[in-house]
Amino acid sequence: MDLNSIQEMWERDSKVDDILLDKASLKIPQLHQKYLTLLNEFKLLQKKKYFELKKLRHKKTLYYSGKLPPEEYADRPFNYKVMKSDVPGWVEVDDDIQKVEMQYEYYQTVIDTLSEILKQVHQLSYNIKNAINWRTFTGGV
Repeated sequence: MDLNSIQEMWERDSKVDDILLDKASLKIPQLHQKYLTLLNEFKLLQKKKYFELKKLRHKKTLYYSGKLPPEEYADRPFNYKVMKSDVPGWVEVDDDIQKVEMQYEYYQTVIDTLSEILKQVHQLSYNIKNAINWRTFTGGV
């Protein structure tokens, strides 16, 4: 599941048939469960990515400071002598680090989107109630 498919799903799920408001109202708990499940899955994925990023930062710090055993980086030797104060800068621009950071940020974007969707799901019952009240008011009942 990716961000685009979640947005497409919400586009379909957010449509309320203004004639069948009762069915839309009964659908709210199912929508809540669906998007809450997705939110929890992506929060766990983000947490996993966070710990992967921490481990990778540590390994890259050892790599750039020359403390990593040579057999661990035999395929990509680092031929520079880096001052201790410059190591964090090298770690930040490392391609592997940036790749994992982008994945982490992607998960954060999905989590933010799902949180906004859940806010709208919570608001849906009030919107349906307001629509019913408006119909009652305009119908003269």
